[in-house]
Amino acid sequence: MRQHPDTNTGFSSENYEVYVFEEILACNIKDVVGDLCLADAEIIMSYVTNQLHGNMDEIVTSSVELYFKDRTLSYARAAGVTFELGVPASIVLNMEFAHGPVSVLFELVLGSRDIGVHINKVLLIEGVPEGQFGAVEFAQILRSARRTPLPDRYTSALYPPDVIRH
Repeated sequence: MRQHPDTNTGFSSENYEVYVFEEILACNIKDVVGDLCLADAEIIMSYVTNQLHGNMDEIVTSSVELYFKDRTLSYARAAGVTFELGVPASIVLNMEFAHGPVSVLFELVLGSRDIGVHINKVLLIEGVPEGQFGAVEFAQILRSARRTPLPDRYTSALYPPDVIRH
């Protein structure tokens, strides 16, 4: 696998495509995150701080199984808790989306007030032309990995309009 050339970390005008990928990914996992947030935050924090990755994997798997096909969206067996003075702790779960020609390594950040997605790497299998993989193709791959259609309320203005929804 090779890294997609347009993926960098952080947001700037040079990597707008990564921001769009993050937005598309975030929209597609909102229902998973909703189920994940039903678990007790203190239990999740305990699993993360004590490196109980098997337990975390079970929680993530049970949150994913209704929405995505088997093992297309999974816990990457790494997590952490961020602490800042005067700010509530955030849980950071390393996740992977793998389906078809793409594998996306990303962080799911669960804060007390907001939730975020940060893509670390987009890997494509050899043979996929570099110029032929963009936001539309990524959205189509995510759509094909889902068990249930993406609810319309979860789409954003950045979601590619030419992607046919279920």
